Amino acid sequence: MWEDRGDRIDHDGPTTLWAQVVADIEADITAGILSGGSRLPTELELAEIYGVARGTVRRAVADLAERSVVVVVHGRGTFVATSE
Repeated sequence: MWEDRGDRIDHDGPTTLWAQVVADIEADITAGILSGGSRLPTELELAEIYGVARGTVRRAVADLAERSVVVVVHGRGTFVATSE
């Protein structure tokens, strides 16, 4: 599921890299590919998967968490928020 996604990121486009990562993850959630409670890869793994810097992934995860799309549990990981 989390194969190389570097081709989904346009490094030269007008949209910031972190916003492209956010959009890609949100698209998977909307499509039902990632369901509530699903664990995302670590920041380092996501950086490798998307071919971006770890700071880019950190910004993307922070944005998703701020909007309650994902929940970050310190020491456990990042999970897709459940709709309760």
